[in-house]
Amino acid sequence: MRVTRRDEMRIIDKRAVQEFGIPSIILMENAGRGVAETIQDYFESRLDALSVLCVCGKGNNGGDGFVTARHLANAGAEVEILLLAKIEELAGDALTNAKIAQQCGLAIQEVTNSRGLKSWWTKRDYDVVVDAVLGTGFKGLPQGLANEAIRMINQAAAYVVSIDIPSGIETDGMDAEPGSAVKANLTVTMAYLKPCHLLYPTRLYCGDVWVADIGIPNSVIDKEGSLRLMTQNEAVTLLPERIAWGNKASFGKVLIVAGSRGMSGAARLAAMGAARVGAGLVYLGFPQTMADVFDAGLLETVKRPFRDTGDGHLASEAADEVLKMEADVKLLAIGPGLGTHPETVEMVRRLSAEWKKPMVIDADALNALAQKPEMLEGKKPPLALTPHPGEMARLTGMDAKTIDRHRLDVAEEYAKKWGLVLVLKGAPTITACPGETWINSTGNSGLASGGTGDVLTGVIAGLAAQGLPLSHAASLGVWLHGRAGDLAADSLGEHSVLAGDLIYRLADAIVTSFERDEEDE
Repeated sequence: MRVTRRDEMRIIDKRAVQEFGIPSIILMENAGRGVAETIQDYFESRLDALSVLCVCGKGNNGGDGFVTARHLANAGAEVEILLLAKIEELAGDALTNAKIAQQCGLAIQEVTNSRGLKSWWTKRDYDVVVDAVLGTGFKGLPQGLANEAIRMINQAAAYVVSIDIPSGIETDGMDAEPGSAVKANLTVTMAYLKPCHLLYPTRLYCGDVWVADIGIPNSVIDKEGSLRLMTQNEAVTLLPERIAWGNKASFGKVLIVAGSRGMSGAARLAAMGAARVGAGLVYLGFPQTMADVFDAGLLETVKRPFRDTGDGHLASEAADEVLKMEADVKLLAIGPGLGTHPETVEMVRRLSAEWKKPMVIDADALNALAQKPEMLEGKKPPLALTPHPGEMARLTGMDAKTIDRHRLDVAEEYAKKWGLVLVLKGAPTITACPGETWINSTGNSGLASGGTGDVLTGVIAGLAAQGLPLSHAASLGVWLHGRAGDLAADSLGEHSVLAGDLIYRLADAIVTSFERDEEDE
């Protein structure tokens, strides 16, 4: 599913009009009708009993509001229009639709100052308020009458429907100022989802989000932008095929280098994650002094004890042993629970320089590279990093909170700079590649617990071992990981989800994805 930024949407609208000859007023008509039809779907047969106020600004968002008001009135609703300007201040399609609304007998109340707004609004009560104040072109903080209208909408005891985006937030997400943005129950957006509908905190203002088809040809969006939402439909198309005559080699061998004294759980979770999503064979490399710990479990995993420092950490010489296994495996995943012993750090840096096959780098392996991030640039073997904001902060020198607030932009910037797949974990997780970016649609707060990231590392590695490019393995792995978390939360509650719970739900995540896809067909 495509997601469009502010500037991309402007270009898409322009191309639809100029290259395809679709009049802009037709696009506005389709937009307003789409909003009205969505409201009808929500309220079903009760529409003729509803009182509706459409609050319109001076721009095209307000024009959409005039069309919405007309179609709701035609469907039997009692509709009033509040215009935050004089009609003569309008222009273009917005002015045309304001005049059409007048010709249809809809009264338009013009208010031009805060006093007029307050005195008029306090005398009325509505079932539904349609927010058509500020549209996708808005940036900054709302000022003046628009800001007053936003506050009045939020104070109303009504069901609030925003057109395209809630007024007061920006299309591309970022922050929203509490009290200066409409808190919608429902947002009907035009043609495509926008980042603000998916990223926090702006996502909290949108309520339910529906997309209205306004008639823009698919060939327009195919040439614009590279941002997508990873949904079940996309996930099913990426799941590796299970050939009937396959064997362990057919489904790929993966080497996971992980674990240290006191951190064996991270290694176990990564290995089990890789096995559960279908890797043919999982090798787990760990410090040799911990052999007894790992031999006690992980029945399906082949153990490879490597040289260590004598205190349960991998020694620098372990790199030689890891490199000897390169010819026998599809890829290397490294990092969960490694620790930060100086010799382990040296081992990680050497492997990142000398390993010639795909790599997934996580956790302490990322920390080992944090002092030398230049090692990430220009690497020819495919590389995937899976940092959380704190690890990303150490890699970039940025503040973790800033990274979290601007996660989409940061992920894309560094995926391009380093030329790799960057999985920036969080809510939502972003999978950025040099050519495309995926916003994940699954997951919940139950994933914010120790060890869940280790499972994700294994999942991505296990999918890549089966032949998926790292970009597809990462975007699909993130979706399956989040889906497993959702299934776990359904039965356990978000407070009680543990990393180990995901291992058993991964199978359900895959099976139910196929089942629902077949039902859709």
